[in-house]
Amino acid sequence: MNRLVFFVFILISTVIYSKANRLHVHDKLVRLEPSTDEHIRYLQNLEQYTSLDFWTEIIGPNKPIDVHIKANEYDQYISQFQEYSLPFSVLVDDLQKIIDDEQQQLAADYLIRQTKSLLLGQTKVDIVGTYASYDDIVTFIQDKAKADPTHINVINIGNSHEGRPINILSIQFNPSSTRNIWIDCGIHAREWITPATCVWMVDKLIQDYNNNEPAVVDLLNYWTVYIAPVLNPDGYQFTRTNDRLWRKNRRNNNYLGCYGVDLNRNYPIKWMTGGASNFACSETYGGSSAQSEIETQNVVNFLNAKKGTWDMYMSFHSYGQLWLLPYGYGNSFPPNYQKQVAAAQKGTDAIKVVNASRTYTTGTIANVLYIASGSTVDWAYDGLDIPYSATIELPPTQSGSSNGFILPPEQAPGVCHEAYVGMIAFLAEVKNEVSRTLNG
Repeated sequence: MNRLVFFVFILISTVIYSKANRLHVHDKLVRLEPSTDEHIRYLQNLEQYTSLDFWTEIIGPNKPIDVHIKANEYDQYISQFQEYSLPFSVLVDDLQKIIDDEQQQLAADYLIRQTKSLLLGQTKVDIVGTYASYDDIVTFIQDKAKADPTHINVINIGNSHEGRPINILSIQFNPSSTRNIWIDCGIHAREWITPATCVWMVDKLIQDYNNNEPAVVDLLNYWTVYIAPVLNPDGYQFTRTNDRLWRKNRRNNNYLGCYGVDLNRNYPIKWMTGGASNFACSETYGGSSAQSEIETQNVVNFLNAKKGTWDMYMSFHSYGQLWLLPYGYGNSFPPNYQKQVAAAQKGTDAIKVVNASRTYTTGTIANVLYIASGSTVDWAYDGLDIPYSATIELPPTQSGSSNGFILPPEQAPGVCHEAYVGMIAFLAEVKNEVSRTLNG
């Protein structure tokens, strides 16, 4: 009876969550079809100087753009679009319905996992392949460390603005290893598939090593791996308790009641030189100065302390199915661009073997998308001299789904698995290139 009551409590709690945080009732997701330079300038001004929520990037004429418009602002913006003769269509008439559907799916998924854990006599619910809470992710990596403290450790690299630990996991099966790689997720709070991907990678790397999978054994005997599942814990927590579509951290900007800095515009390479906003209410607000945010400072300090030992920096985002390379701050190419593309191709080819429908576009941030300064990728490449630095934008594609950031929970395990397979193939190529370079 107690177990039944617990299940009912979980389901009721989910319903309460949905009803108490229905911030996006009748909010629209609108697709814009700019065809002129005037359209592009107008939209760039909107992105930089308003709180309008652009879900996809402003690239140029004849490239569609998806934008989330609040219900009480919809008529205002539609009038402007008509004034500019800017074609548009409504992709989603009520974003709250998609969010509510997600919550119901998560409740059902949790019930299944809870039942399975009880039947197996497990004390904790398995979170691998699902959209877990920040606390559950912290517990998950702590449990991994407790199970093998010789090789696996949890490191608190510092606390967030609201005081939450930014915990990373180190995996070091070879104590004599001197080379390192870094993987992070969750820098943008609403991109829930990314913490799920980091959790999946932690689980599978350890499992595959212990099962003597040759490719993984080879990689983990060469590198110490540092994985940060949630780089923006305050924002991530806020998406789970208040606003599912929140992107930034939770700094109070003390301006018009606006909160949050885009942490992926706050890094100290070419900060605020393009593709970021100095308007505190903007979704791409880069902060009051480079490295102004404690979350940024924690990452910079930790990686700087090991500068010269890093071979790879990977940051997972969503969405778009893109493998993005430096630079974001300008249209130039890094000196080893072709080698980075070749390694990325190994990863995207491996993903396609797993799922033939997954086609990733590879290239520099600026040339594939747009100018974006202050990003982790540019800082890692220029500031830390990490030769392989990339951002992977996970599924879906813009054309393949209107759900965008709200990837249905049942798709999460497949996306996580594909990303893991691609990452192993990519790292194998990186290791070969790095080894050749270091060995002369």
